[in-house]
Amino acid sequence: MQKNSKRTRRTFIKSAGVIGTAALAGCSGGSDSSTEDGSGGESSDGESSDGATTGTGSETMADEIVFYNAGSLEFDPGTEDNINRFEEETGISVEVNEVPWSNLKTSLTTIWRNQDSTVDAFNGPTWWLADFVSSDWLEPLGLGSDHMSKFPDSLNDLVQFDGQTYMAPEFGKWGSYLYDQQYLNDQGFDAPPDTWDEVLNQGEQLSQGDKSGFAFTWAGKSVFSFKQFLYQAGGQLFNDSYEPVFVEEGMEVLEFFNELRERGITPDGMSSLGEGGIGDNFIAGQYATVESWTPLGSRAIDEWEEGRIGSARPPKGPESRATFQDTNGISVSAFSERKGAAKEFARFMTTRASSKNNMLVEGNPAVVPEVYEDDEVQSEYPSWLLEDMRFNLENAQSETYMAQPQVDDYLNEQLTPALLGNKDPEAALNDAYSNIERLYQDIGLL
Repeated sequence: MQKNSKRTRRTFIKSAGVIGTAALAGCSGGSDSSTEDGSGGESSDGESSDGATTGTGSETMADEIVFYNAGSLEFDPGTEDNINRFEEETGISVEVNEVPWSNLKTSLTTIWRNQDSTVDAFNGPTWWLADFVSSDWLEPLGLGSDHMSKFPDSLNDLVQFDGQTYMAPEFGKWGSYLYDQQYLNDQGFDAPPDTWDEVLNQGEQLSQGDKSGFAFTWAGKSVFSFKQFLYQAGGQLFNDSYEPVFVEEGMEVLEFFNELRERGITPDGMSSLGEGGIGDNFIAGQYATVESWTPLGSRAIDEWEEGRIGSARPPKGPESRATFQDTNGISVSAFSERKGAAKEFARFMTTRASSKNNMLVEGNPAVVPEVYEDDEVQSEYPSWLLEDMRFNLENAQSETYMAQPQVDDYLNEQLTPALLGNKDPEAALNDAYSNIERLYQDIGLL
């Protein structure tokens, strides 16, 4: 469903530089283009380090770079450990600027509007790429198939535009379906609900006392969660022509949400609970089943007694078991004056070895499927959890679209009242549709 539309849309995005720069970012800056420098090489781990240059700056290998990390490394020990490995193995020092997640995109936009070379590389989500690529703010990484073919095709589709890679996938954070095995057994269930219908039919029995039968992340992740259920219903946000097409399948999602709320299956106040709050409440025993982000499974293994935590593939919606693809990756600034070193950093941080190390150190799921077969990884995590993590990686979906912050704001301001039962679902979706359509008309996409 998504694959062809993504490729078509990516060709359109890359050719929409004037729209992206002037209308979306509010700037007049860009980057000069040049041909590939023709240099090549192979790293010590056998993955190509070739790179192409389209912006300003030098391909000479510098001895230091500036890296903008999304948040504090205190909470990203896997990234921190891989940075240390990079410095030790290459001799290139990395100055890390720890930018709060909520400020990172704005900070980068301000820097690049002025064509500033302050930042060489950053990590962030795939769903920022449309705005950044269309504005000519990112450097193609020049990573060949020997590096990129280890990632799932669906993930490659998200980071490539016109055949060039603009982000190297670093670590995964996608939906994960977890449950309290002991509690389910006490209620007479051997396994958690396997479909939307079963979530509804079994959820009332699982909602006993202060225990809710089913919960999912909302605050700060509302659009992510909505898209996951939208993909399970067989929908998507946009078609190939950038027209919004989410209303019909979106109605199935919001009707499902309404049933959950009206039957008392989801907890009160869920709209205010983000990834941390949902995780804390699940660990505290307040939910029978939960859809949250993958690191919660590793946390439950550490904090619960053996045999209590269970994992399963997401409940199947009308069309699929898709989960939302929230992978973070490394990109290089088109204005960097140290592109060679920055590209090598992006390559090193996204090798199979680095993906494995991030998973072992922090618990972030690897974005390389074969890592799940590694002996060391299999000795660290139970096989049932690894199987579900790999399934979710290979079945995760997402979309890259222009004016992402504005689109997501329009969706959230309508979806949250509908989730709470304070707005008619059809009216909410139609209002979101109209606002997004008008936005895209205003910036010239429609």
